[in-house]
Amino acid sequence: MKLDDAVALGAEDVWQEAQVRVSPGDRSEWFVMLRDRSNKSFILADNDDRPIATDNLNSLVQMMRWLGLKDFTVFL
Repeated sequence: MKLDDAVALGAEDVWQEAQVRVSPGDRSEWFVMLRDRSNKSFILADNDDRPIATDNLNSLVQMMRWLGLKDFTVFL
């Protein structure tokens, strides 16, 4: 799910849940999984459709706010 699309859907209150997980390709990075009201899951990606993965968990917190989410689950 491209970031701009995810933000637009967040404004419509589409997101049911968000999870932050350790990247399987690099255990020092985190990525975001989103689940909509239909229980369909999406990996958050940048607008070039590359999955967003970062070693800075705080930057993902800001993204959650952009998506209209007030809470999320972190899996270690």
